Amino acid sequence: MQQPDLAVVILAAGKGTRMQSSLAKVLIPLAGHPLLHYVLESSSKLNPVRTLVVVGHQADQVQQAFADREVEFVIQHQQLGTGHAAKQAKEKLEKFKGLILVLCGDMPLIRPDTLLKMVSEHRASDAKCTVLTLKNDGCYDFGRIICNENGLISKIVEFKDASDAEKKVDEFNSGVYCFDSDLFFKALEHIDSNNAQKEYYLTDTIEYLVRKRYFVQTTQTQDANEILGINSPDDLNRAERLMVDHHQSS
Repeated sequence: MQQPDLAVVILAAGKGTRMQSSLAKVLIPLAGHPLLHYVLESSSKLNPVRTLVVVGHQADQVQQAFADREVEFVIQHQQLGTGHAAKQAKEKLEKFKGLILVLCGDMPLIRPDTLLKMVSEHRASDAKCTVLTLKNDGCYDFGRIICNENGLISKIVEFKDASDAEKKVDEFNSGVYCFDSDLFFKALEHIDSNNAQKEYYLTDTIEYLVRKRYFVQTTQTQDANEILGINSPDDLNRAERLMVDHHQSS
């Protein structure tokens, strides 16, 4: 049954320079399908009323590849960061009221059960945003979840902007969020590009919401593979091996 108060926004505009491919990153094949296929498959299990895909690099090819899907495409003409990409969905979702689930188009191993749990926990709480995180002692270049003295999230620091102390934090940002729609675009209006990459980070919305005294919560996955973003040929090979292992064991 369709969830009339749930919309999904998938960020899929990136070029994927490190992939050493002429294809847009989300079109790069993994086990016979483009990367974006897997994210669309997982998110469709939540039965959202609308699914928006933000495209940029090779926008026409991405739209053509997924023309048979019930998705709406939004174009990010300049790739100015994840926050800027998310903002492109504003016009189409201006009148939408409910929850906005934000996903990355290059994260093919994200599981529907994890997303369902995340949305369910968000609905059961007073949170205005829920962030999917991973807590373990691995070495990752993910953003770090910075908490206050009460153990509540206060902000997310991107790895390239993190201090040495912040890089020691063992809770990592996945890039998956569930926002209340009324505050999502408001928060995006208040972020800037004053950071190492001179980009508008979606992660900066968290600090804005916390500063305005809105409750932001985290929910955790125990599986680091699930939030693997495909950023290099090595990542792609790893994801392929994980998929093969999963099919062999199921």
